[in-house]
Amino acid sequence: MFIIISKKRLTTIFMIIILTLIIISIISTIHTNTIETNSRKTSYIAIIIDDFGNNSQGTEDMYNLNIPLTAAVMPFQPFSESDAQAAHEAKLEVILHIPMEPEHGKKEWLGPRGITDDLSNEEIQSCIEDSLSQIPFAVGMNNHMGSKITQDERIIESVLKIIKDRNLFFIDSKTTPKSVIPDISKNLNVKFATRDIFLDGTQNQNHIEKQIEKLGEIALERGYAIGIGHVGVEGGTVTAKAIKSMYPKLQNKDIKFVYISDIINLIYENNVY
Repeated sequence: MFIIISKKRLTTIFMIIILTLIIISIISTIHTNTIETNSRKTSYIAIIIDDFGNNSQGTEDMYNLNIPLTAAVMPFQPFSESDAQAAHEAKLEVILHIPMEPEHGKKEWLGPRGITDDLSNEEIQSCIEDSLSQIPFAVGMNNHMGSKITQDERIIESVLKIIKDRNLFFIDSKTTPKSVIPDISKNLNVKFATRDIFLDGTQNQNHIEKQIEKLGEIALERGYAIGIGHVGVEGGTVTAKAIKSMYPKLQNKDIKFVYISDIINLIYENNVY
């Protein structure tokens, strides 16, 4: 038995089928895009700005960026306490930037009460504790210079024991590839992380922006990255301008700027150290 369908009705059925396929295709595309958008993984960058404590050029610029940064404040400097207070009020995270003797250079470059290899463990402990008393906002510590000291197991162990007692963390500025900080931190169960890139050391904004871009590439590959910049002649205002310029560009890549303590939490919550 054959059913005869009129040409007009056949056309209508054909149109309904075409419209149905188009609707299914649209819904499928929307669903696919939603999945892709929702599955994009956020990466994280923490930028530490060293050498606060002297009210150096670029200090105010860093306060005014309104970007999560971490201010590393040197102790026993003319503006140590006021810079730490201002950074805290500007909602920057604060850590202690402890001067440590380098392999090459003069001890006086460290400023007052730097950590040198002729200090006893008791003198080191006194220096660290006095530094933390001067900068009570500090949630962690990193080293200023220190290519000599960060290779010294006795001194680093002495420093990290204080860090552990205070429930702080240590960021290895990595001024030498021979640093013993990672090994001793693990042995003492002290939370630590290591700098990936120095951003400045120059007044060339283009160079600093390229360094920040490299930092972003590391973050996208590994999930997080740590950069160090400076106030003063090492960077200062130019570094602040470079950060401001690159901030929206990295945000567009799903890279989020966070405090260094957030990176520490990320590392230890996910066991990615």
